[in-house]
Amino acid sequence: MREIVTTDIDSSLLPKWQEGYIRTRKAILECLGFKLLEVIIRPSGEALPWLETKTKGKGFHVWWHIETPKPLSDLERLELQFYLGDDTGRIWINHLRITERHNPHWEKIFGYITWRSPLPEPCKSCMLRKYLEEISKCHT
Repeated sequence: MREIVTTDIDSSLLPKWQEGYIRTRKAILECLGFKLLEVIIRPSGEALPWLETKTKGKGFHVWWHIETPKPLSDLERLELQFYLGDDTGRIWINHLRITERHNPHWEKIFGYITWRSPLPEPCKSCMLRKYLEEISKCHT
């Protein structure tokens, strides 16, 4: 079975050591019983093909295409992201999203909002929220 595991690398050094970086991650994956099929690396500020806008990136996003004996659970995927060198703050936040909030949309990586939880009723009519949204439109 083919799975894709994503990582967020907050370092501008990746191009200098890319070959060794991929080689060491491949060794980690093989040690854990997975086969590396393909690696895609993009600067984190580069627009994704299906989106027109750019983000303000300082590092890289990596897609690890791997062969797995069975589908990965959310915690297994998160653990692999950790072993592959993902941003540790992001790992901790995603761990809480999985274990505490049971959020099926826990895997956020690209700085794009792919899903947002529905706004509670009291918040919909909050004047402060409306005012802040109005101000933010002036600065975009």
